[in-house]
Amino acid sequence: SSFSWCCSRSPSARATSGRGPASRVAKRSMPRSAICSGVRNVASLPRPLPVWVILGPPGSGKGTYASALAPKFGLDHFSTGDLARHAMQKPEYEALRQLMERGQLLPNSVILALLKQRLEAVPASAKAVLLDGFPRTREQAEMLESICSVSMALQIILKDEHILAKIAGRRTCSSCNRGYNVVNVSDQEDDVFMPPILPKNVESLPSTACGSSISFSQDKNLRCDCGSILTKRADDSVEVAAERLRQHHQEAGSVLSHYASKGVLLQHRVRRGVGDMDGLADRISSQLAMACPRMQPGVCVSRL
Repeated sequence: SSFSWCCSRSPSARATSGRGPASRVAKRSMPRSAICSGVRNVASLPRPLPVWVILGPPGSGKGTYASALAPKFGLDHFSTGDLARHAMQKPEYEALRQLMERGQLLPNSVILALLKQRLEAVPASAKAVLLDGFPRTREQAEMLESICSVSMALQIILKDEHILAKIAGRRTCSSCNRGYNVVNVSDQEDDVFMPPILPKNVESLPSTACGSSISFSQDKNLRCDCGSILTKRADDSVEVAAERLRQHHQEAGSVLSHYASKGVLLQHRVRRGVGDMDGLADRISSQLAMACPRMQPGVCVSRL
């Protein structure tokens, strides 16, 4: 099955991310007020809500899945990356901007402070929170549970070779930030078929070969449906993506086993990309109904 519950306990090594020299340098670089603000004596949130986390390698489509699932289940969706990028625009977080520009990991305490502030601002209409990009390590997972209860951990599974192909094809609107993809992924052996996501004015790819893309001339003149030029992120290179995947695989095991041991890990193997969405939503609804038979999907506040 492409979708399954993982409830078995498995041993895991304690993640080391956030404890190495780079992290210690980062902590020394941050003002104490920025590190400790909102973290000291962390208490429960004023309006307890179930929190869903979406896990998976960078480039596996977590953001796409999260954006589609959020309106279906009444979820307040946000990513820690967006929180950090927004915070760094403020003068009081100048040190945070310098850390990010140097490519250093942010101290866990800073991430938790930003996260707690955002969780306190969840709209009253939200039935649950969908968190994208956190936690990445076992330590972060335990920190998250100090301020909220994680009722679902959705793992997105996709082979590295398919991820690298899709990352190479990512394009983003320079104006509205809408995302597209110019690469076709077609793998009969693994039953993975993800067609490109192109603007309406671009014809479909003529080739069905895995990794095929639009022509250079088409790519150069790509425009969003809103009319603005599409751009490629500077860090969307094969080399950078491969290193991120390596780091992810080193850290992910302990996070997954943590949630599996709690019986809240839900696995989804990508087959059709956005074409999987309806089936995934149906399966989530079924599992929520089984976990909380007297409550509607998306309203469950107990552990799954």
